[in-house]
Amino acid sequence: MGKKYGRYFTRLVTLLCLLFATGVFTVYANSLQKKLAPVSADVMPSDQLATAATTETAITTTTEETTEATTTVEATPTPEPDYVEPIMKETWYNGYVDPRSIRAEIVVPDGAVTVLVNKYYTLTEDYEPDDLVNPKHAGEQKLRKEAAEAYEAMYDACKAEVGQGIYLISGYRSFSLQKTLFTRSMNKRSLAFACKRNAYQGRSEHQLGLAMDISPEGSTVISDDFGKTKVGQWVDAHCHEFGFIRRFQGQWSEETGYDNEAWHYRYVGVELATHLTENNMSLEAYYDKCQVMP
Repeated sequence: MGKKYGRYFTRLVTLLCLLFATGVFTVYANSLQKKLAPVSADVMPSDQLATAATTETAITTTTEETTEATTTVEATPTPEPDYVEPIMKETWYNGYVDPRSIRAEIVVPDGAVTVLVNKYYTLTEDYEPDDLVNPKHAGEQKLRKEAAEAYEAMYDACKAEVGQGIYLISGYRSFSLQKTLFTRSMNKRSLAFACKRNAYQGRSEHQLGLAMDISPEGSTVISDDFGKTKVGQWVDAHCHEFGFIRRFQGQWSEETGYDNEAWHYRYVGVELATHLTENNMSLEAYYDKCQVMP
C-alpha cells in the first residue's frame, strides 16, 4: 500500500512540474512575440505616436506640394516666326531668285551684330538701329557705333600700311531708301540685274547699319575694280582683324543669292569674322541657311 501511494505521489509531482514548465514557456513566448511584433498606434507610447504623426503629415504635405508643382508648371512654347509672303510664283533669273517671289522670315536683331539678313530673312519696315553714328572718312553716312569704331580703326591701319585709306560710300539705309534703289535698278538695268545685285527692301544688310560699300579714299564710285586696287587687296586680307567680312563672293553666289561684290563689307565682330575667313565660309554656310537652288 505504501509503495502504491508512493507511485501516485511521484506521478503527481511530475505532472505539476510539466504544467509549471509549460506555463513559464507560454509567458516567455508571449513576451518575445510582443517585442518582435511591429509597434502599432494602439500600443505605441504617446511621445512616439506624436512624432510618427508629424513625420507622416510632413511626407504627405511634401508629396502634395510636389504633385501640385508638377501639374502647374508649363513649358514656354517656342514662338512661331512671322513671315512676309511672296507676291508671285517663285521666279529665277540666271540662277538668281526674284526676292518678291519667295517667303521671307522676319528677324528681330535685338542688337546682335551677327544676325543673318538676306533674301530669305527680312527686317520690318520700321526697323532702325538706335546707336547710329557718323564715322570719320564717311561723308554723311552712318553705321552702328561698334561698326563705326571698327571702320575707323581699319582706315587708320590701311592708311599706315598702304599709304591710302578707305572711304565709306554707303552705310545705313532705311527701308524706304532701299525700296527706291531696288526699283531704280530694276527699271534702269533690268529685273535680272536687280535680282543678282540689289537687295529688296527689308532684306538689305545696310538697314542693319552693319554693312558698307567702300572705295579707295579719294573716290566716291562703287566699282568692281575695288578688289584689284592696293587698298581693296589690303582690306580683303585684313578686314577680319577688325570684325569685317567681304560678304558676297563669286564662289558663294549659290549660297548667298548674290553675285560677287568686291566693295561690300559686313561687320560681324572679330571672333566670327576670323572664323569665317579662316574657314573660307559664307555667313549662310555658317548658319546652315544656304539658299536652295531650283
